[in-house]
Amino acid sequence: MTLASEARLSVVNAHTTELWSTATRRQLIVRTSDIFHRDNDVLATALAGRRPLVVLTPSVERLYGNRIRDYLRSNCPDAFPTLLLRRTEQSKTLSAVTEICEFASEVGLGRADPMVAVGGGVCTDLVGVAAALFRRGVPHLKIPTTLIGLVDAGLGTKNAVNHASRKSIMGTFHPPEASLLDPGLIASLPRRHVVNGMAEIAKVALVADHRLAEILESHGTSLVDSGLSIPTAEAERLVTYAVRGMLEELARNLFEWTGYARAMDFGHTFSPHIEVASEHDVLHGEAVAMDMAMSLCVSNALGLIGDAACQRGLDLLLSLGLELTWWGLDVHKLLESLRLVCEHRAGQLNLCVPTGIGRHTFVDLADVDVTVLRHAHDRLTALQAAGTVAKHAR
Repeated sequence: MTLASEARLSVVNAHTTELWSTATRRQLIVRTSDIFHRDNDVLATALAGRRPLVVLTPSVERLYGNRIRDYLRSNCPDAFPTLLLRRTEQSKTLSAVTEICEFASEVGLGRADPMVAVGGGVCTDLVGVAAALFRRGVPHLKIPTTLIGLVDAGLGTKNAVNHASRKSIMGTFHPPEASLLDPGLIASLPRRHVVNGMAEIAKVALVADHRLAEILESHGTSLVDSGLSIPTAEAERLVTYAVRGMLEELARNLFEWTGYARAMDFGHTFSPHIEVASEHDVLHGEAVAMDMAMSLCVSNALGLIGDAACQRGLDLLLSLGLELTWWGLDVHKLLESLRLVCEHRAGQLNLCVPTGIGRHTFVDLADVDVTVLRHAHDRLTALQAAGTVAKHAR
């Protein structure tokens, strides 16, 4: 939602004029429970009487479709169009964005009417890009139904699609009006997808918040087993710290105008190559975990993190059920992939590495050679095979 905008002209000389402009945007992040219950007004308030275009994934349709339609019939003044979006990470492409935009055109979505994404990260990404492009920008709301969406994809200002075997190479900065977070939706997730989302929480823990690391170490297994519901108090703290930590880090450089070294890119340097090379058999969070493990070992090899803290980080990932490396990983190809990362980050690698639990720094391409990567990969392969998690004194 654009709250304020301003533009002014500045005459430089007889032949040159500068047009300066600013726009202030607000994104609400609202935590709730049982979001589709008829007595819950969070979504109705966000819609503000407008006619939404609702985009659902097949799993959301199966689990919540009837409840969503009943809720909207009670809270929307007009009939609302619904699009069932059958897309995966492999098909998260511009053709999917076109599908959404064409449907929006067919149903006559107005300039002020919002698109509402109800689904995981693929759905919220695609709707975010479509909302940025349709009519040169319409509002959108995100209701994440996966853990990775709850603590990451459903919060972000960035939305992107894959193209020509490049992960998230095309996209937009188009903040949602609101991210409506209901942790109760996570209970229906398969275990693998809960573990997948835990990687994004571990990301915040390892480079920004030691309190999160302690919760994951003490209660991570129970939280995974219960779909993020038991123990109740720790589940509440986990989501609170993860969401707040993510937002605090993003807010430092929301639109990447002040540089490309960002803490929340931890786990997102090696992972794009792993996802694409595995043909997306490795899920996003799983690849992020492998990236974090590699980054921990690189940091240790460079003397930036001690042996004990490095091992503690690796053990944390293992304890959540995350794998540390992928059987098909080729360290030479992995090193080659960093060239594309540098292109994306204006010539610098800006590899975020932990210097302790909850602390980080950045290293560049000159510090990461094939010997370092091979050493890290061999270490991770052996540790994963051993399947042991060290005990740490408190």
